[in-house]
Amino acid sequence: MSCTSSSMCSVCDESLEKDDKSNTTMLPLLILLFLTSAAGQSQNQTRTETETSSNPPKEFMISMADRMELLLLDRELISNLVQYADKLQEKVNVLQRCAKAMRTPLQASKGREEEYLSNPLHSFQLIRHMHEDWSHLEKFMRQPVGQDQISFLKNKATKFPSVEETEDATEAIYRIILTYNVQPADLDQGLIDGMHYNSSISVKDCFSLGSLFFQWGEYGKAAEMLAYSLDQVNPEYYSVYDVLEFESSEVFMLLARCLVEMDMEEDARTTLMAHPALVEHSERLLTLYRNTRHVPVSWKLMPFLPEEFNQICRYSHQNKPSRLHCRYNTTTTPFLRLAPLRMEELSLDPYIVVYHNVLSDAEIAEVERVTEPLLKRSVVFDGKENKMSTSKKRTALGAWLPDDNMDVSGRAVIQRILRRIHELTGLIMNDRQDMQLIKYGYGGHYDIHFDYFNTSSPITKARGDRMATVLFYLNDVKHGGSTAFTDLQLKVPSERGKVLFWYNMRGETHDLDSRTLHGACPVIDGTKSILSCWIHELDQMFIQPTYRSGNRLS
Repeated sequence: MSCTSSSMCSVCDESLEKDDKSNTTMLPLLILLFLTSAAGQSQNQTRTETETSSNPPKEFMISMADRMELLLLDRELISNLVQYADKLQEKVNVLQRCAKAMRTPLQASKGREEEYLSNPLHSFQLIRHMHEDWSHLEKFMRQPVGQDQISFLKNKATKFPSVEETEDATEAIYRIILTYNVQPADLDQGLIDGMHYNSSISVKDCFSLGSLFFQWGEYGKAAEMLAYSLDQVNPEYYSVYDVLEFESSEVFMLLARCLVEMDMEEDARTTLMAHPALVEHSERLLTLYRNTRHVPVSWKLMPFLPEEFNQICRYSHQNKPSRLHCRYNTTTTPFLRLAPLRMEELSLDPYIVVYHNVLSDAEIAEVERVTEPLLKRSVVFDGKENKMSTSKKRTALGAWLPDDNMDVSGRAVIQRILRRIHELTGLIMNDRQDMQLIKYGYGGHYDIHFDYFNTSSPITKARGDRMATVLFYLNDVKHGGSTAFTDLQLKVPSERGKVLFWYNMRGETHDLDSRTLHGACPVIDGTKSILSCWIHELDQMFIQPTYRSGNRLS
């Protein structure tokens, strides 16, 4: 049976008739990922042009809704990838049937070509087939496949996380790893600070984290992460790594450079020699690494997470037993005689206490409602610049309260909270009292710091320094997110409705109390919402002595 022009056209045209049909047979993963990667790379410039237009900024670190949207988008894209593979496979199936249809009549000619061609029908079929069919096949082969799927990917690319958002996510995991002493093998098993999570980490994830550790000068941890990355390389996925532009040689080279930075040159040489493509370049690379030592990024861009702070944050840390008490406070203000609050003493010097069940669920919900549209990147006070600015030292969103645009209901709940603070502390709350809501996402933290400014500024000149701090915890944090006082070896978990209160100054002298150094441990699971209120000393001038010169800066 010969393959005539009409039969060839009917075979090739099957692809057009089956455009909307799915096929469960997949092409090799290399082809799929190569084409997808190429389509994704073509979006780099498009994203840059469009991501600042109509799309509002996302908060993947903090907003569960934004991360959920990203997860659903990933599922859509995987489904789209499968559809694209089906289209490619469908075309492959058509081409294979075409090849079979053309090959079958030629099998009779094998070994007897002259006899075969002496048949005029065979000669006619061959000449017509060579003239017509291959041109049709060329046209069919040139037809683009899966254009709808490529367009879908192109349109969705504007919703992908930006470079900055991806860096934020990597840095968040860095803070979790560093603070909670998570080893690479623990990450792969989903073990973080004593708790198991149903997750693991990929080879590329390990390499990204190792690269960040290297940039920040944590060469030992970088080497651990990179070595683990190499251990996790699966030969079955070499083609996938190629498509994703993940070269194992890059891991070997960066690992060797880490070893050189740690003065382990022989180990670095061994590492380079272990990769076939690097053997002949190993000495030249070692000379390069030796002569051009790495300079870590500026400390201003790095979180300050000293080990004494990290140890307090960890699950293994337990506050030291004390003779302090839990009791009902009925004496601070007359109101507490009618409605005493459960108070837990954490420290008497400096004075730190916790009140439980201070805010109701309705009050917390109202605070969250009025602050949600006000949230933006949190700022910290820069003593050198004498101003508030965004910083890597605090990774969170913040909103100042009260706000001029706040509705009546919002203002009412803020006033109730201010009265509640007076009832808890006995201190004066005035009309200028500011509060700040802070919302931390996963990996969100605040470097260790003092709440007082100890600097001359318009605020301190008008109202004095921050004498005391009141911290409302608005939600339960599943894991991490405690407040840690380093000098006191004290950890306060984030629990819904709880209030933490402490003095930033010594009672007798009003000197600034450096023992109140504290920070917010990185959140591991969930989010953390707090409401902070700082009470200034000059507002209390009629009920407490104002400061003396002491250890203040003028």
